[in-house]
Amino acid sequence: MSRAGWERFVPLLRRYDLKPILGIVPENTDSELVVDAEDAGFWAEMLEWQAAGAAIGLHGYRHVCESAAGGLIPLHARTEFAGVAEERQREWIRAGLTVLRGHGLEARVWVAPRHGFDAATLKVLKGEGIEALSDGFAREPFREGGLVWVPQQLWGPREKADGVWTICLHANTASDGLVRELEAFLERFAGQFTSVDALLAEGVERGRSVGDRVFHVRMMGKIWVDRRRKRWFGR
Repeated sequence: MSRAGWERFVPLLRRYDLKPILGIVPENTDSELVVDAEDAGFWAEMLEWQAAGAAIGLHGYRHVCESAAGGLIPLHARTEFAGVAEERQREWIRAGLTVLRGHGLEARVWVAPRHGFDAATLKVLKGEGIEALSDGFAREPFREGGLVWVPQQLWGPREKADGVWTICLHANTASDGLVRELEAFLERFAGQFTSVDALLAEGVERGRSVGDRVFHVRMMGKIWVDRRRKRWFGR
């Protein structure tokens, strides 16, 4: 990853005592993610963040997206896991967990590369002891497929009247402007942030409601319209 990119976020996380979800690719072979020299201190640093309450996220296995199946959240044409045979998915997930555990990390959350996963993925994750996933569109966490879904639908800080919202940030590509925007947002709202541990401790028993499904469809439609507008008009 970009060491300089990541270091822009560290002071904010520490200043406001945030406990983020840290998505880690266990065995990265995606050349697009190789943007810096190998960091010899990476695994020790992730251990420190885990001890401080951050949730370690299993971010796929190799991050090589070759499957054309859309999966349950069809936002991208190609993904790593959606549409792949269940046994192969189990092999990859077990291998990824083995890598993380070999470095003392215990993943509690699944973070799918390009949002790509399907019903077989959920079955395997539950069998391997993963408790939650960070994905889907809803205003509140819900339980489906044996896992707690912590909705992920923001790619930048936005003020919301209610609900539970995660903000997905990529250290490799986030602009300095986005980091400044996040800092200003945290100055106002840091006290309202929670953690995966806190959510799971409270217990999430409600299933996915009709309202959640309607919200999901609306969000998917909005994303596709925005993409087409950018493709057609360049903005």
